[in-house]
This record gives sequence, C-alpha cells and structure tokens, in this order.
Amino acid sequence: MSELLTVLLILIQPVLWLGILRNYIIYRKRLTKQRRDFNTSIYANNYEIKHFWLSFVVLGILGSAISIVLGVYLPITWIVVYQLLLIINLVLIPGQFLNLITFGIATVITWLIYQVKFFNGINTLGINVQPTNFANVLLLLTIVILLMSLYVRFVLGNYANPQILKNQRGNKVAGYLTKEFAVLPLLVLIPGDQIQQVMHWWPVFGYGDHKFSLLILPVMLGMRITIFKSLPKDFFKKLAKKIAWIVVLGVILLGVTYYFKDVENIALYSIAGLIVLYIITVLMVKRSDSKQDTWFSDAVNGLRVISIRPDTPAEKMGVQIGDLIVEVNNIKINSEDEFYKAILTSPTFCRLKVLNREDRIKIMESAIYSDSPNELGVVLIKEK
Repeated sequence: MSELLTVLLILIQPVLWLGILRNYIIYRKRLTKQRRDFNTSIYANNYEIKHFWLSFVVLGILGSAISIVLGVYLPITWIVVYQLLLIINLVLIPGQFLNLITFGIATVITWLIYQVKFFNGINTLGINVQPTNFANVLLLLTIVILLMSLYVRFVLGNYANPQILKNQRGNKVAGYLTKEFAVLPLLVLIPGDQIQQVMHWWPVFGYGDHKFSLLILPVMLGMRITIFKSLPKDFFKKLAKKIAWIVVLGVILLGVTYYFKDVENIALYSIAGLIVLYIITVLMVKRSDSKQDTWFSDAVNGLRVISIRPDTPAEKMGVQIGDLIVEVNNIKINSEDEFYKAILTSPTFCRLKVLNREDRIKIMESAIYSDSPNELGVVLIKEK
C-alpha cells in the first residue's frame, strides 16, 4: 500500500500534467496558424515541450538545491491554495501565465484564512495547518524570480514566431508572439511528519521539538508577450537583466524582514512590493520596445524578412530577421512574384543583396537545394 501511495505522490501532479497538455495545445495552434498565414510551418519541431522538459530538469534541480540549502519552509494551507490557483489559471485562463500574480493571490488568501481562523473546529485529519511566518514565502518568491530571470534569458526569444498585423498607419507589420511556460518541481519543507507516517522511508528533519518533511512543489514560470520593434533575443536579454535586479532587491527585503521581524505583516508588504515591481519592469521593457522607430514592416522597394526557417540556405547565408532583400541574383525585386522568378534564374545558387536594420548593405551567397529552388528558407510579409 505504501508503495502505491509513493507512486501516487510522485505522479499525481495536476499542474504538471495540465502543463504538458497545455504546451501541446499551444504547439498545435502555432503550427495551424503558421500554415494558414505563411503556407508553411516555420518551426515544425515542438520546441515548446522541449523547453518545458529542459526547464523542468535544469531549473527544477537548481531551484530545489537553493530551496533545500536555504531551508524554505511553507505552510500546507499556502501550498494547497497556490496549486488550486495554478490549476484555475491553466484551465480557465489558458492564454495567460499569471505565475507571480498567482503567487501573490495565494499569499493573500492564506493570510485571510489565518485571520478568520478558518480551521477552528474543523477536523484536519492530523495535517498541520498552523500559520507560519510568511518570510518563507518571500524567500521562495525570491528564488522563483531568480529562476524566472534565467528562464527569460536562456529559453525565451530563441524562436521568432511572426504574426502579421497592421499598425496605426495601416501598414503591414510583423509582431513576434512569445507564448511559453514551464512547471518546475521544487523541493520544499512542510511542517510535521505526516508523509512519513504513510511512507516510513520518507525523509524527516528535526529542529528542537519541530519536525519537517520534504515535499515536491510544482511552480509555474512563463510569459505571453508580443514584440513589435525589437529583435526577440535582444528584448528578452534586456528583460532578464532587469528581472535579475529584482532578485537583488528580494535578498535585501529578506534581510529587512528578518531584522524587523516584529513589524506586523512586513513579509506581506515585501511580497506585494516584489510582485508589483516585477509587473512594472515587464511593462517598462515592453514600453521601450514600442518607443523604438523601426517596425518589422513591408517596404516599397524590396521584401522584408520576418523569419528564417532553420537548417535552410537562408540561415546558412546569415540572413536575419528585419533584413530587407532588394536584389536576388543581381535582379531588383519588389514583389513575391519577382522574388521567386529571380531565384529560378539560378536553380542551384543564390546571391542576395540586403539592407539590415541599420541600413547597411550586405551581400550574401549560397548554394540552394537543386531539387527545390524555391526553398530558400525566408519568410516574408505576404502581399495578400
């Protein structure tokens, strides 16, 4: 029986399985939209689920190591509320990933439960639901923001998925939608030894008269954002640096909370401050994108490259997002029809003249697929 409960404890993680399902749905919708808009799937591989599992393993191990070393100790009540809110987010609001907002809401709800003494007179089946210091939640939040900065820096922005829209002037422009999230398994401490009573081998730690058990806590990271004027990689590098400074502030607030621990609800104020600052940071970096002058827009002379398919001649040539192709095989082009006709003048070789986003001329040459000369690999803003 204990072996069965062990398997259930490890496998029954609704947030994890909902996350896998939601990532697959995101992947299928992306392919459908790209095939409809561009007659091709720019990225045929399921990089969403690849990033999901990569983050699950790498960031999960890193976050768990930090959590255990620092001794993150969480109340059962907060964990239950947080998991329920994540499930609601994934089921009812699938288009948005309210990871840190959910964190804050769970803290407020838990605080209210303690304030009204919700568990008085309720049989909790021996589970320890006594209130604990919210400084531990602040510590976990700081760790999660650190993991978020790493996630933004190394995961987001590596795949540019364009969407064709119109700006205020009515010109066609490309916007780059990033819609990814991951679920990390973080090891945390919970009060009591209830798990060990079922599974005798489960580790329990003692400190004085208190006992603590290990628990795997699914934590969600993710972001949905559309970029219109910055290169996706540059945008997320900048955002990651800004988020890293919030981690520094979180460490400072932890010190302040510990030093002024007698101040009522100081940990709650610190948690709220970090979450608000995170939201403001994302909005400010997003605003800096909108303040730039250069759109990924169509042009009168030439064709704008809005994406490059991987492992194609265009990628090998070094064509980049935002480049304006003005000549193909020494023939000036202004339309898709002219573009493909110019490529066919040399079925095994291609020479491009492009203007980059700084209006500098680049000449690129490469062999192309002899059996499929149209497959140069660039994605353009379509005329229709």
